[in-house]
Amino acid sequence: MCARLLREHAGVFGRTERYTIYDQADMRRVIDWLLSDAERGDIQRALADYGQPASAEVLAEISRAKNALLSPDAYERSTSHPGAPLIAAVWRESETQLRRCNAFEFDDLLACAVRLLSEHPHRLAWLRQRWRWILADEFQDTSQAQATLVDLLAGPDGNLCVVGDDDQLIHGWRHADPRHILCFAERHPRSARIVLGRNFRSRSEILEAAVRCVSHNERRAGKALIAMRGSGGQVRVRAFANEYAEANWVAAQIADALTAGTPPVEILALARTGYATEPLQRALAHAGIPHRVLGSLGLYERTEVRDALAYLTLIQNPVDAQAFRRAIGSPRRGIGAATVTKVVAWAREHHRGDLIAASTRAGELDGVRSQAARVRMVEFGAALEQVRVELAAGRSIGHVAIATVTVPGGLVRHYQHQRDHTPDPDRRRDAERVLEDLRSLCRAAQAHDEHDEHATLTGFLEHAAGLHSQELDAATDRRITVSTIHRAKGTEAQAVARLGCEEELLPSWRSISSPDLERLAEERRLFYVATTRAKDRLLITHVAERGRRPTGGPSRFLTEAGLHQTATSLAA
Repeated sequence: MCARLLREHAGVFGRTERYTIYDQADMRRVIDWLLSDAERGDIQRALADYGQPASAEVLAEISRAKNALLSPDAYERSTSHPGAPLIAAVWRESETQLRRCNAFEFDDLLACAVRLLSEHPHRLAWLRQRWRWILADEFQDTSQAQATLVDLLAGPDGNLCVVGDDDQLIHGWRHADPRHILCFAERHPRSARIVLGRNFRSRSEILEAAVRCVSHNERRAGKALIAMRGSGGQVRVRAFANEYAEANWVAAQIADALTAGTPPVEILALARTGYATEPLQRALAHAGIPHRVLGSLGLYERTEVRDALAYLTLIQNPVDAQAFRRAIGSPRRGIGAATVTKVVAWAREHHRGDLIAASTRAGELDGVRSQAARVRMVEFGAALEQVRVELAAGRSIGHVAIATVTVPGGLVRHYQHQRDHTPDPDRRRDAERVLEDLRSLCRAAQAHDEHDEHATLTGFLEHAAGLHSQELDAATDRRITVSTIHRAKGTEAQAVARLGCEEELLPSWRSISSPDLERLAEERRLFYVATTRAKDRLLITHVAERGRRPTGGPSRFLTEAGLHQTATSLAA
């Protein structure tokens, strides 16, 4: 919704409606570049004073500040972070680069939408009239920016209904703040609170264990929960010597459940982190049990597909310097970073920032000694210019995607050559895997056309960025599901196996060592969410050794849930 709103008012923020949306990986590249650029005086002086931080740390601080609706100046004044002047300097420079590239980052979509509505009351009044009733689901997971956006749209007398459960707040690392649901009545004194205490999913043995654990959190809204399906549930805790014994036993239990007639879609295996599920994935594969993995690397996250999306982004938004840098370097064309920087500066000075047009005329660019680099730059620009002409002529998004990945000197040609001429069989197999990923990208673009008669390249790129992604439909899937707990929120199954219920894993070692008690409270809520995914049967496992290192032993949450008495130890 914010992306659509900002496309209508992009000019307010110095962008056009063709703007690009940068994800975290894109922003880390921008920040790495800014930190290494000797011409950034403010940043270089700050680096001398505060040292070299990781780009991920800088981005995390900027993201936290944006979700708190702070400006760089306000952040610098209010934070206790020792590197605040450096982070603020990088933030200001990154904003300049985003404007020049006609781009927003993900956090900007919310923060800028709030700014737009706060600073343009006539627009806000129009939206309030258009959207007279507002329902905000999963309200416990809202950041300051999201909660402010909801409040703005609802207005002081708006018809607003929020739905949420403070016991299921598990996205604090995404800036969710429990105050937004716990203190809702303070912001909306005329509101009424309705407790939905009837649980229609879990048997009483499962629900009661979850509630016993989460009740140890001090800052929560008390609520009486009733298991409407009554008793008859089964909770079992098993201990193992290592993760391989754990995985083999869980795989055998899953095989028995399938043999007994449990549908595959009614079996769910969970762990705190993805790596804790890897031994189980291997055990399932060895047992021939089909499974899907939620949270595994998706099509649009794979490196070569991201390379192809950079080409498409550049066609849609030809002033995007980050997309240009990625596309011109994928595959490598013998064009160095210094040459690319010169082309970007030349395009901004002589071609209104249009990097495709500048590339087609790279032969006129001074300061590039390599004639071969000039030729390849011209070929690159000419190929994308042809695709751009076809897009303007009304060709389908599917056609544009195919034309883009098959340009001369482009991705398909490169990986076809690697597949057909590389002596290394591993590299040949990898090249074929990449080609199949690129075919999948083109099929996705064609499907986008088929499902939307008004399909646009902008819409497809938003889909690839995750703004319109859809969950897999488990009802049509014939595989069991393996997932992290965070990724599985909203799912349910008759039988749930929860692996790795150990100290320093659940709860995490960071939450245990943190002085902020809210970190441990969120881990406890994570235990609650994982437990209440189960309808009838819950298996909980922990091991003495994981990754050939001793674990922290059984999780304290087992004791808090009253489950420590049910544990049975099994050798490797």
